[in-house]
Amino acid sequence: MGNMLSPENVIADLQSRWKTAVITDATELDYFATDVYSQGEPLLAVLRPSDAKQLAAAVAELTAAGVVVIARGGGMSYTSGYLATRQPTVLVDTSGLDKVVEINVEDAYVVVEAGVTWEALQQALSTKGVRTPYFGPMSGSHATVGGALSQGSVFHGSARYGSSADSVLGLEVVTAGGDILRTGSAASGNATPFFRWHGPDLTGVFLGDCGMLGIKVRASLRLLPKHSHIDYLSWQFERADQLMGAMGALARAGLASETAAFDPSLSQIRMRRASLSSDVKSLGNVIKKGGLLQGLKLVTKGRDFLDPDLFTMHITLEGDSAGEIAARVEKARKLVAPFGHEVENSVPKVMAANPFAAKNAMLGSAGERWAPIHAIVPHSRSTELFNALQALFAAEKPTMDAHGLFIGTLMTTVGAQATLIEPCIYWPDSHNAFHVRTVDADHLAKIGCPGENLASRAAADALKRKIADTMRAHGAANFQIGKFYTYREGRDPIALAMLDAIKGQLDPKGLMNPGVLS
Repeated sequence: MGNMLSPENVIADLQSRWKTAVITDATELDYFATDVYSQGEPLLAVLRPSDAKQLAAAVAELTAAGVVVIARGGGMSYTSGYLATRQPTVLVDTSGLDKVVEINVEDAYVVVEAGVTWEALQQALSTKGVRTPYFGPMSGSHATVGGALSQGSVFHGSARYGSSADSVLGLEVVTAGGDILRTGSAASGNATPFFRWHGPDLTGVFLGDCGMLGIKVRASLRLLPKHSHIDYLSWQFERADQLMGAMGALARAGLASETAAFDPSLSQIRMRRASLSSDVKSLGNVIKKGGLLQGLKLVTKGRDFLDPDLFTMHITLEGDSAGEIAARVEKARKLVAPFGHEVENSVPKVMAANPFAAKNAMLGSAGERWAPIHAIVPHSRSTELFNALQALFAAEKPTMDAHGLFIGTLMTTVGAQATLIEPCIYWPDSHNAFHVRTVDADHLAKIGCPGENLASRAAADALKRKIADTMRAHGAANFQIGKFYTYREGRDPIALAMLDAIKGQLDPKGLMNPGVLS
């Protein structure tokens, strides 16, 4: 014990070997200690490893010295998922683990390192005519595979194929002791990572763990052929129950690949946020994907076809022949007809042409800060929860008005069973280090910055907790639990005992991202 190196000495030793891959610059540490919503405890250092063995050895040295270790993907967390809660803490920036290791079309899997972004993965797979069933969140230009699997994420492909976890075949994870643990068929002798189940499924234990059990360094994901045909549909609805009914009907039928729905408030926010520069980019991408005619239709229609006082739903449908896509479109129209009326489909075309363009959406049209809070509920409880949230917002209106808070709600579906409801709070406040570095500079210049507003920030924080409590009271599940959503309270004690036993086996000192799943 007397020979154990101090945390500072461990960092100095790593710096002598890793050079610039060990970051101690104060400005950089401040950036890495910040997520979309808040800032954690100061960091001792940031490591940017380039291979798993290098990382494993460093983790063993750090935990032996009593240093907390936290992994970070693209940084798009808003639930303190990678923020430090105590010192000393070292953050592992996985962006250096960015290789697409193997694309096996014959056996229908791809092996990627955890720091690969979803956009980079999609580009690599596209040349082979394949894709993963789930292919990333709307922030996929920055969000990484490892981050999505640790925190949980949904959107592209989720309506038909489920969440990010549903595409996983196996993992490689660096544990707190510096071991590399494999799950799935790759853990069985000389087998390849082609299959998830070989006895008990250990892969699922590490999905959605928020990095509590280890640092994901590789993942094997399922592949399917890219669908050759695609179409888009949009509708508007007068009431929330009509929208929820339509979403549930489409989900149960497995028709849409992506579903995005907005309440009137979010539709109005999106219209205000849209800028000329983003429209030009959107138009260019629509023309690339759908031809000049589609682009001209977008210019002609503009946004005037949307009634800002109605709910809207936009879906993408995919098929492997003209006949299949036509049948899907016809069935979708029949299912939704009793609930709402169809409108021009420009919105889902733009979303599909710019699938990973969400980074500028983390600020409002006048530079307001943004914080989403989501709930996943069965279709049968979606209207009930939506109405409960509206009642909460009505009760909180005087406080919201006093502090300049406003809310818009996004909704989507996940597989056949679930509706996701995500109110987004906007409030006037200063931008943090993460916003400044991540949002496009020209967009920041255009929207401006309201300046620090601690009272509004406190009001937003209090409302955020009330929203989460309301969701919990309605039996909601959550992705990206991080250090915000309640996990342990009320959970089955036998299940918790098993999770704690696994944590104790893999991380006996409790140094791997303490504070998550609390």
